[in-house]
Amino acid sequence: MRPAYRSDIDGLRAIAVLLVVGFHAFPAEVRGGFIGVDVFFVISGFLITSIICQALDRGDFSFATFYARRINRIFPALLLVLAACAIGGWFLQFPVDYRDAGKAIGFGAAFLANIALLHDSGYFDTSSELNPLLHLWSLGVEEQFYLLWPPVIILAWRWKNGAVVAAVAILLTSFVTNLLLTPTHQSAAFYLPVTRFWELMTGCLLAIATATRAAPLAQHAARLRNIGAVAGLALIATGATLIDRSRAFPGWWAVLPVLGAALLIASGPGTWVGRRLLGNRAMVYVGLISYPLYLWHWPVLAAIRIVRLGEEPPPLMKLIAVLVAFGLADFTYRFVEPKIRYRPTRAKTAAAFAGVALVGLVGAGIYVAGGVPSRFSAGVQIVARDHQAEAMPAYRLKSCFLSSGSTFARECDDAALPGVPRIALWGDSHAAHLYPGLRAVQESEGGFVLSQYTTAGCPPIFGYVSVQTQGCTAANATARERLKAVKPDTVILVARQWHDYDGADRDPAAIDAMIKATLAELHSIGIRRIVVVGKFPSWRTPPKRILAQAYRSEAAGLITASEIPTRDGPPKLDRSEAEANERLRAFFTAQGIEFISPTPVYCNDQGCLLAVPGSGTPVTFDGSHLTIASSQFFVRQIAKELLGR
Repeated sequence: MRPAYRSDIDGLRAIAVLLVVGFHAFPAEVRGGFIGVDVFFVISGFLITSIICQALDRGDFSFATFYARRINRIFPALLLVLAACAIGGWFLQFPVDYRDAGKAIGFGAAFLANIALLHDSGYFDTSSELNPLLHLWSLGVEEQFYLLWPPVIILAWRWKNGAVVAAVAILLTSFVTNLLLTPTHQSAAFYLPVTRFWELMTGCLLAIATATRAAPLAQHAARLRNIGAVAGLALIATGATLIDRSRAFPGWWAVLPVLGAALLIASGPGTWVGRRLLGNRAMVYVGLISYPLYLWHWPVLAAIRIVRLGEEPPPLMKLIAVLVAFGLADFTYRFVEPKIRYRPTRAKTAAAFAGVALVGLVGAGIYVAGGVPSRFSAGVQIVARDHQAEAMPAYRLKSCFLSSGSTFARECDDAALPGVPRIALWGDSHAAHLYPGLRAVQESEGGFVLSQYTTAGCPPIFGYVSVQTQGCTAANATARERLKAVKPDTVILVARQWHDYDGADRDPAAIDAMIKATLAELHSIGIRRIVVVGKFPSWRTPPKRILAQAYRSEAAGLITASEIPTRDGPPKLDRSEAEANERLRAFFTAQGIEFISPTPVYCNDQGCLLAVPGSGTPVTFDGSHLTIASSQFFVRQIAKELLGR
């Protein structure tokens, strides 16, 4: 069950993997390199269907043989990489990150990484650069295809042209679903198999056409095949040049790499491109190690980012990491894969399957154990625990802090009390992170009731239309009706960004006019007092990572306890936002609005606070969102200004 070897397909694999590796290592330079995955999908569909068609022609297709060959091909290298991530994470990752890595190992071993990533995608995702198994989503899509397609084609093979009809039907259904889903649910369109199967099915149709001696370019003149090969190469190059993360992908854009790969495969190995470019020795070598290279390159790049506490490594370091990945891929190809792939036995196949299953269970155990925090000292455990998970209920996520198109719950407005003033909190996630602090002051001191209308990625501006947050306009309209109904004495407005949520090209003058109109409408409602809270410190490296690394250095005897930093600044601090706050202060005070800058609370000449004084809890759980303790600390520090008393 093995198709005739084609060196040009190995060369095409080389193009695909080099694009992906280039994008992951140098995303600013190889902006469209992620389309290499789409090229891989076409190749996989072609080769797998070729195997099935040849076996069906001979009448000796066996599911057991087919899936045993898949295990022998895929599992040995995958087992090695998953085990390396489990072992490396023990030494390199803090509990929350190691917990998430354990989850990724478990889902990766089950070939469900794409589903897990789709489920976890959201506003407060952990930085993808620190997930060592992020890239396994594409392997999940392929394996899901391998499970579903063979029974379909075998059933359809009984009828004349049945395989072609089935493949075309699946391709069209998948492609249309992709087009419909990409504009509104891009993450789902990117990760779901139903929106990706058309890419694999393109390769399948080529294989069926070849098996039935109807390949469109194979029976025509050499000149036509050469034109097809050049056109295919040009389409992939165009895709890599024009496509970047700002595009609605896959959508129509994915046609470029998919059609390009299909033309190169259909043109065959005899073209000038096939012989000279794809078939040359260097390209074939990279193609031969492309699978282990794909598996290894991302964990190696993630490892250096983890060691550097999330900071982007310099180009030379990333280049060295890529060379290390090549070395690991070569080792895997020469010494690991041949033991099972080219010398298969039932025992070896069973051992490979059991090994991946076992390491998947280990990953699940790491996740259940919360990343095994007992590996670290008490100080590290306090700093590195999952403050985000603790903060979300305190922010009142999904009820009064929205991340989608739902509506604010009734409990977002405290019951009115006679003679007690009402404070309304309105804005984005940086408004939501003030709620725990306001609630703590209310519970300890009383004297006011609260309302909360907060939406992720949505500034408190009536009529604001957000490209990124589809429900922003509706959420603010709901806030308007609630404000009219409850007529608060004070409204607190907070936004992480006022002018550039959807890109710096938004017209600042137009946004300023919308803000002024919003303030005027709030006054017309009868709200006597409006307070704007400015921008919070923003970190390139989250404070919890800086602190946890310092505690680890203390445990290793590299620094003393007194040397653990209480403040830090550039380059780990993105910016204190001090200058931006002064610009905002000038704008809002000119409108007669009170303005409070968080900068003096958190920052001084020595840098910005890493931990809440007296508790050791990091001030933020990511780059800028406050932990519960930090929210309570901040509100207490500015309570008189904020509450107007």
